[in-house]
Amino acid sequence: MNTLARKKQQHGMTLVELMVAITISLTMLAGVVQIFIGNKQTYRVTEELSRVQENGRFTMDFLAREVRMADFWGCANAAVDVTNHLNPPNPPNTPAAHPVNPWANNTIAGANNTGLNGSDTLTLQGAYGEGIGIVSHALASATFDLTTVNHGLDDGDVVIATDCEKADVIEVTTSNPGTDATVIAGLGSNNPGFGNNTFPGAQYNNSGTLYRVKSVTYSILPGASGEPALFRNENGNNVELVEGVQNMQILFGEDTDGDLTANRYLPAGAAGLVMNNVVSIRITLTLITLRDLIRSDNTFGRISRTYTTTASIRNRLIDN
Repeated sequence: MNTLARKKQQHGMTLVELMVAITISLTMLAGVVQIFIGNKQTYRVTEELSRVQENGRFTMDFLAREVRMADFWGCANAAVDVTNHLNPPNPPNTPAAHPVNPWANNTIAGANNTGLNGSDTLTLQGAYGEGIGIVSHALASATFDLTTVNHGLDDGDVVIATDCEKADVIEVTTSNPGTDATVIAGLGSNNPGFGNNTFPGAQYNNSGTLYRVKSVTYSILPGASGEPALFRNENGNNVELVEGVQNMQILFGEDTDGDLTANRYLPAGAAGLVMNNVVSIRITLTLITLRDLIRSDNTFGRISRTYTTTASIRNRLIDN
């Protein structure tokens, strides 16, 4: 009897209890899924914005450093006699066929709203690096004996030789990289460069320096991924630098009263702007995420961030 009584007391779950348990379980599971989705979206937004911030910080630091180093020509700025030997020759204030032209009014230049998404372009010219000492110089062959074999110069590089009394802009036609501490600036055309129209007429003997010079243009173009990107064009060689840069705006700070401080900031081509009087450059960049995200207003799309910096052109301040 006891065994029979116990069997009668054992009951299974009713259909109602089962449905209630399933409902509670589904409600809890929905909450867990919502938390997971929310955390995933938060992670995606944080990751993308961190990447935008990192790219923005790198780009602004890089461009500011380039601006500060622009318009440096060694001690050629103090030289009495400055001669350009590039082929074809680029006399002062004449449009240059060669991308490097220290005499033209475009050592600091730009274009307003001509790039992708109405962005600006920025062109900087100058000599870069610490320079390479000249031991001797053969006038007849335009051969320069340098202080080191590891001079880092290549065929087609444009260099400026200067000893502060004179300066000559030439193109290296034979660089002898890693084998000889000599470079030659030959006449005529040269692949990949333009060659030289004339030889330097004054000698450099243990009293001069060679600097590699370049013209660099920054612009916004479609990148390899199809997204807008910042490109760096050095002497005609275009390289993608940072992806996700949607827009770049450039303002040139002009010193109008000679106190080495910018009195006004104007875009390239503005009426009355004298580029030779520009002492600083203001750069504004807009970067975007590379994929659509949920924005703060609950819409779905790209998120953008804008960064601004102002950098002085140190070499113009020092020269003045």
